[in-house]
Amino acid sequence: MSEEISCVITMISHGDDIIDITSEDVQDFISFDLHLETDIALHSYRCQEWYVNIKSSEFNSILQKCKSNCVGKDYDLILQKSEDQKNKKLFVFDMDSTLIYQEVIELIASYANIEDKVAEITERAMNGELDFNESLKERVQLLKGIDSTNIWKELKEKIEITNGVKPLVKALKKLGCTLAVCSGGFTPLAEHIKEELGLDYAYANNLGVDENLILNGETIGRIVNGDIKAELLLEIAKKHNIDPKQAVAIGDGANDLKMMSVAGFGIAWNAKPKVQLEALACLNTKSLLDVLYIMGYNEKQIEELIK
Repeated sequence: MSEEISCVITMISHGDDIIDITSEDVQDFISFDLHLETDIALHSYRCQEWYVNIKSSEFNSILQKCKSNCVGKDYDLILQKSEDQKNKKLFVFDMDSTLIYQEVIELIASYANIEDKVAEITERAMNGELDFNESLKERVQLLKGIDSTNIWKELKEKIEITNGVKPLVKALKKLGCTLAVCSGGFTPLAEHIKEELGLDYAYANNLGVDENLILNGETIGRIVNGDIKAELLLEIAKKHNIDPKQAVAIGDGANDLKMMSVAGFGIAWNAKPKVQLEALACLNTKSLLDVLYIMGYNEKQIEELIK
């Protein structure tokens, strides 16, 4: 006989509040579609939780039903075991379109007016339609001839950190979490983001240059692809004696799926369809600070954490 496990279903609104009819719809979904009895808690105008007991053999099917229920809706539903909700010790973030709004390689491409061409390849790669290594090689070759003398200094002024990232990082550090950025982008900006936010680790790719600091169309060293991101997550966890089940991977592209698969929890942040389909949780809101709702913190607790 399958054992019952205590779980929590978290609803996070994409807007400024949860309208009553939405809350009622989700309650009906849990009661009549999932056939579960619930206790309910309201964490804010935008977040509500239902506490449920689920047979372990049914967890995966209920998870998929929760994700399917959200398609086309103005909220996300996240299912997790209650014991895991706050027990998260390591966070590994993607950089481009996650910690920052832009794709750095497209910003570099704009110096040669080829951003549209590079963006098309990036989109296909992040959707999982192209091999990441091959797509990176193809895009980097297009950058050949761009003068990189001042490019990193200029790009540091152009990149925009995603809404909610700074207070989220502050809160996670206060909670004692280890934080890393693992990016398929480039080291100078990954290191900049690490220093700007106070992260513990930064890993990314390196662009080759000639003696005049002109991009030579090649990368140097290992490629930080999906496999390497997963390896780095496990490496950091081992170094800090953290069980990978206590790790969270957050990203938007197909090359983030492998690190999500080795982590205990994966969050697809405003992600490509393939990633939303495969990740354990989806977050399609306007602020990454909403990760704290997923962790079970209410509005008052969040205010204390980000002071």
